[in-house]
Amino acid sequence: MEQLLDRIAKAPMAVKIGGVLGIAVVLTLINFFFFVQPVEDQLAANEAQLRSMERQYAEKKEIADNLNERRREMAVLEERLAQALTELPEQADLQDLLGQLNDISRKSGLELAKIEPSSEQPAEFFSKIPLRMSVRGNYHEIALFMQEVSRMRRIVNVNNIKLAEGGMRNDKVLIQSEFLATTFRFLQNKPGKAE
Repeated sequence: MEQLLDRIAKAPMAVKIGGVLGIAVVLTLINFFFFVQPVEDQLAANEAQLRSMERQYAEKKEIADNLNERRREMAVLEERLAQALTELPEQADLQDLLGQLNDISRKSGLELAKIEPSSEQPAEFFSKIPLRMSVRGNYHEIALFMQEVSRMRRIVNVNNIKLAEGGMRNDKVLIQSEFLATTFRFLQNKPGKAE
């Protein structure tokens, strides 16, 4: 070791300066590749992760800020769905419908002669439920009955209306009316699939 130090001491100044510079360059490169570069890489990765987390935070904050608005929209949509299901229910509920039609005919002053439900006729997303009906009363009572049926929450179409003479009762001209009342129900599954 002493010999090495003697050689360095006797070396010309340019060699000494070159050696010191060489050692400084080697130490700088070692420092850069083993200490500085890994720290810079880690810093860049952390910055990328930070940007990603800031983006996620902004998205989630926007969702949280709009949560009450979304809840109000959801409540409105649920209310609309409930209303739509009263107009186009998922179940046939014929007993309820027949009871409503019977009440309307009685309130209109009509005599309900018959209501005959026919078999359902499946369509694309709904099913038709035809009801053959026969009522007896004066023209005004029949018109009042039709008007009240049109105001029902559930969809009921009336067509194929036939009017015939029904006789007289208590100085009142009676008309016998037959028609087809069709209601509908919503189908969850396509026709032909098990429900």
